[in-house]
Amino acid sequence: MTRESILKMMGSPNAMPGVRAVNFRNRNYGIHLTSRKVFLIIFMLFIFMGSGIGYVWSNFERTQIGYDLSQLKKKEMALREINRKLRVELATLKSPQYLEAVATQKLGLTQPKPEQIIVLP
Repeated sequence: MTRESILKMMGSPNAMPGVRAVNFRNRNYGIHLTSRKVFLIIFMLFIFMGSGIGYVWSNFERTQIGYDLSQLKKKEMALREINRKLRVELATLKSPQYLEAVATQKLGLTQPKPEQIIVLP
């Protein structure tokens, strides 16, 4: 070994005076992927995407069901109101005053005379 080679080695971090240490370790900082790791990464991505899509879909369905429920409640209230009005109208049409008015005005009927009444035994 010459003095120049020793001085060159002194500048390197592995150099010690008079000892030549050569570090042949190849530092590979790149990502080393095997086919199994790639498959696992793709599988995990599909699981993650599937769960995300499932979460969004369930929230969308919940919102749609809420809108449908609201529409059905409005329809039920309208039908209950119509039913109430129809019951009032039915009670009015069955009342004796209304039936007597229709019989006398539209049908031309009159009250029976006492000789027209027959009592059955």
